[in-house]
Amino acid sequence: MKLSWHRKILLYSAILTATAVSLTAFATVHTASLLWEQEFERRNAAFSSFTSLEVLRAFGGRFSGTADPEVSEAIWNLTRGNEDLTGIMILTDSGRSLFSTYQGQDDEPGEGAWYEGLENAVRTVVDTSQPMARTFRTGSGRFLDVLAPAAGLGGVRPIAVRYVYGYRSLEEKKANLIQRVIIVAAILMVLVAGLSTYLSRGLTKPVAVLSSSAGRVAAGDRDHRIDLRTGDELEDFSAQFNLMLDSLADHRRNLEAANRELTEANRQMTELQAQLVRSERLAALGQLSAGVSHELDNPVGVILGYAELLMEETEAGDPLKEYAEVISAEAKRCKRIIAGLLDFSRPSRGEPRVVDLGTLITGLVDHLREQRPFRRIRWDLELGEGETAVRADPDSLRQVLVNLALNASQAMGEEGRITISLVNGSGTGGDGCVVLFSDSGPGVPMGDEERIFDPFYTTKRRGEGTGLGLSICRKLVEEAGGWIRAIPGPGGTFEVWLPPVQARTGDTASEVKQDE
Repeated sequence: MKLSWHRKILLYSAILTATAVSLTAFATVHTASLLWEQEFERRNAAFSSFTSLEVLRAFGGRFSGTADPEVSEAIWNLTRGNEDLTGIMILTDSGRSLFSTYQGQDDEPGEGAWYEGLENAVRTVVDTSQPMARTFRTGSGRFLDVLAPAAGLGGVRPIAVRYVYGYRSLEEKKANLIQRVIIVAAILMVLVAGLSTYLSRGLTKPVAVLSSSAGRVAAGDRDHRIDLRTGDELEDFSAQFNLMLDSLADHRRNLEAANRELTEANRQMTELQAQLVRSERLAALGQLSAGVSHELDNPVGVILGYAELLMEETEAGDPLKEYAEVISAEAKRCKRIIAGLLDFSRPSRGEPRVVDLGTLITGLVDHLREQRPFRRIRWDLELGEGETAVRADPDSLRQVLVNLALNASQAMGEEGRITISLVNGSGTGGDGCVVLFSDSGPGVPMGDEERIFDPFYTTKRRGEGTGLGLSICRKLVEEAGGWIRAIPGPGGTFEVWLPPVQARTGDTASEVKQDE
């Protein structure tokens, strides 16, 4: 069974206290018993020596060997001050009894008393004038048998007086002592138990607080701290524990910061890698397009010229006129492809200036409303408030917005709604401006949000596009220092971010106003 600290302290305290009290009680009772017995024997031996002559005088020299009632009463009156005395005998040097208070009594000393060797014992006592004592037991208890010397009447015949003392009072005294020791021991046990309970709670309560706090920290409460005011080592331990938690919190914050830095570095590396891949792809495409456009532009122009000439010389309804129109349309399509390829092969010729996006978007939408692909489209502008100026080439920005508008119109079938939202960077927790361009069309399929920016990738029908529009948009936005991305899901949504205007000499309000 698992024991708590509280129970262990109580158990150990009880064991130690019981052991200490038991040993102390045993030593106390044993020592007191030895001292009491020594005092009992010394006192009664002295009593026997001092009262022997008085006993002989009370006896009066009658050697009848019987216990005369008057004599017995006189002797008992003489010795009644000693409560331990149970009987007296007067013996000759031969061991013959001259007087005895035990005659006819059942408690006469039996085995162990002065019977065997009594004559020698009397002679020894008389010769040495020193009392002799021995103990014996009977069915009624334990007794002290003392032989005390006494001179006979006239000093003619040696006589010894025999005294028998009972240990009953001493045993009662011992019993009382044991009872008191047991009571004191029980009181001590109760006091120790109470004190142990108090002390154990004082010790285990801080430990419980420490355990609970450690459990909370292990459960994830990193801000928890221990508050102990015990004034001892546990308080020092709690302070060190709090310091450890503070250190762990600092390490954790440092790790989180390092992790964020690594995550950001990885993101930037991924973006850089993607940009490098796109740059390599566009560089290869640029080299190819430069050569192809140079070789094809002139032949396609010749084909287009002869097709238009054939269209002018044939009459309506002539099959050749229809063939010439097809040739002209396909030739124009080839020229569009060649023009798109040339956009990749040469750098942007625009000059970055400070442009107010809100004014640019408003003016562009007013211009597009009247064109045929946008006549049945509803425009919703949410231009917001605040500073919306950026540094970019305005013609490039218009080309990006026009390409997005044309893609949206074709995706919606030239009927639907286009929403343009402009958000200042301070409203998004960063710098710069964000343009959200969305339509009510089917949207970008999940997983194609990056692929749609690849050159020649298109979801349109044949003849509706070359697949270069979004690639050109990304190229122009990145040349302006920003980025463009597609948000997959229902409704085509594109997010364009442009960096803020950097404080430069010449970036003035007049420049912004002029670009508007």
